[in-house]
This record gives sequence, structure tokens and C-alpha cells, in this order.
Amino acid sequence: MTQKELNEKSKICKKSFLDAKKVVLRGNMFMLAIGLLLGAAFGALVTSLANDVIMAAITRSFSLKVDAWVIWPKYDGANLVGGIYIGKFLSALLNFIIVSTFIFLGLLIVFLVKNAIDYSKAKKMPIEPELEPQPTNEELMLKELKRLNEQISKLDSKK
Repeated sequence: MTQKELNEKSKICKKSFLDAKKVVLRGNMFMLAIGLLLGAAFGALVTSLANDVIMAAITRSFSLKVDAWVIWPKYDGANLVGGIYIGKFLSALLNFIIVSTFIFLGLLIVFLVKNAIDYSKAKKMPIEPELEPQPTNEELMLKELKRLNEQISKLDSKK
């Protein structure tokens, strides 16, 4: 392990955040299953927090009920039977944001632990000097072609 590699592994928090972000953006089925399980596990708690605490405070400040935030209401006599329920949508959106935050924080903790373990293992390995990068075949061919062109131009200049 080189000193540069060890220094990269020492950035545990930054690497954990980037790993968690990469997993969320990649969106594979395994992570989707984890999200579904976590969402189901925290569903009742988060729904209660969103509806009973946060939305209750918001609706109390506007003197409305969540069910009363309706656009284009449709009435059957004195009963509300349809419309666009903005209050229920905001409650569900708040619920989604809280669950997503918990899932991301859970992933962040998992990657923090993983990267901390990787770093502690890397610290125990001996430090090796960094090797000079070997030229690729294309670079070797280009160098040889340049050399041949120089020889040809020297021969042409002698004539």
C-alpha cells in the first residue's frame, strides 16, 4: 500500500458519503429491497410523526384540518365526496422525506463502519513506494514512430 492510497483511505466520512450517494443514485434491486423493508419498519412511526405532530402543528397554525385542504372540492349535499386533497398529499410527501432520510442515514452509517474497518486494515499494511507507471503499447508505438520519423527526416535533409 502506498502513502497516497493510505491517505485516500483516511478520508472515511467523505468516502462513506460518496459511497452512500452512489448506491442511492445507482438504484439496484438489493437496495430497493432494503429501502422497502426499512420503509415498512418505520412506516407507523413516521406516519404518526408526519400526521399527528408536524401536520397537526401546521394545520393548527392555519386553523384547518388535513382533510380540509382540498382544491376543487365536490360536494354531495353537505358531504365532501371528491377533490384534490392537498393536505393528505403534503402529509404523504413529508412521510416519504422522513423515511428517505432515515434510509440514507442508515446507509451512511454502514459505509462509515465499512470504510473505518478498511482504513484500520490499510494502516497495518506496510507502506510501499509508488511505482512509475509503465507506458502503454500505444505510447511505445508512438515513441517508436516519432523516432523513425526523425531518422527519415535526417536522411531526407542529407540528400
